Amino acid sequence: MQTLTSVLADRPYPGRGVLLARADDGALGVVYFLTGRSEGSRRRALAVRAGGDVAVEDTSSGPHDALRHYVAVARRGTWLVVGNGDQVVPLAESLSTGESVAQAWGAHTFEPDPPIFTTRVWVALDAASAADGVVGAARRSGRSVDGGDDSTDHLAWTAGHVAPGTGVLMTTYDGSTSEVRSTAAPVDVAAPAATLEALLDQVWDGLDPALRVAALAVDAGSPAAPPLLRA
Repeated sequence: MQTLTSVLADRPYPGRGVLLARADDGALGVVYFLTGRSEGSRRRALAVRAGGDVAVEDTSSGPHDALRHYVAVARRGTWLVVGNGDQVVPLAESLSTGESVAQAWGAHTFEPDPPIFTTRVWVALDAASAADGVVGAARRSGRSVDGGDDSTDHLAWTAGHVAPGTGVLMTTYDGSTSEVRSTAAPVDVAAPAATLEALLDQVWDGLDPALRVAALAVDAGSPAAPPLLRA
């Protein structure tokens, strides 16, 4: 199994990413991070809203951009959803009403940002379930033809037991700033860290300082605990 640090090093421009992991102290949580190539992408910050949602917000006076400004963390009922776009709240709301992951996720697609067609990624955890979580992605199918059918491949990977010091990482990209390449699937990683805060620091330190924008960690088992933030 590759280490989290080595995977991030192999992805100089990971875009946005979600990491479902368990710290050495047993805490199961999700780390979410953002990197950006453009000035507009770097002019963003994480803001905790009333009710516990965490939003990615513009720090300038520029216009709202749904692809860059969105709720990244939402808790609805027993469900926690963390992800990279406007799929997060609808997905959390659908899951909280009893819809299956397949039903809830099937309504979403990749981002409309040609020529990249950024993958939408997310992690969902149900406090009422014994399962450790689901890692999902919606990407433009590699079988799509430019100017033709833009079909979506939906991934919903139910994680088995996430042992302490391990995790599942999904990033939007796995290339460089000059060769942006969509990530095909999640990857298992070794991520030894004493606490979720240490895990967040490990992610933050593994990102290129010239590209990193913000990161957070949420404890799946402690809904009342505020998210940990880095910027």
